[in-house]
Amino acid sequence: MEIACPACGKINDLRTAAACPRCACDLTVLATIISCAVWHLKAAARELRAGKWRTALAHARRSWELRHSPRAAQLACLAAAALHEGSEALRWRRRAAAGEG
Repeated sequence: MEIACPACGKINDLRTAAACPRCACDLTVLATIISCAVWHLKAAARELRAGKWRTALAHARRSWELRHSPRAAQLACLAAAALHEGSEALRWRRRAAAGEG
């Protein structure tokens, strides 16, 4: 997973760098946040496959709170639609279509 250093803007691979090689900014907190977002994203997908719409929506929302990824918005849209929450599904669809992330 790549992320821009918040201090200098250099793109870093979080799998190999705990600190930015350009400015030595500590990237471990960002790596942890992204890891948690990915965990919730995977949990949302798993819960959707199991038909647990409410739990899937909660995980997708949490993933979105941590990192605005289009995939989190897509999963939230699907879960909200399955729960017949049309206005919320539409809101998530717009976020997914906008490619926020």
